[in-house]
Amino acid sequence: MITTIYITREVEIEVSVRYIPAVRATHMQPPEPAEVEIIDACYDYNSVILTEAERDEIREMVLQDPPQLDY
Repeated sequence: MITTIYITREVEIEVSVRYIPAVRATHMQPPEPAEVEIIDACYDYNSVILTEAERDEIREMVLQDPPQLDY
């Protein structure tokens, strides 16, 4: 599921992320934790390079409050 997060530096930055939900264990495979993949970040149609701290903060924000999955 792809969603958009907004963070603020001096300006608001639009960050597209893909949330990959956790997979429960089966008898054939071990469990896998949920993941957050950062697709891109932009401000006013220009790409922005995020710091590692910003990337970690975004991942934590999404994992703490994951988007609702469409069924």
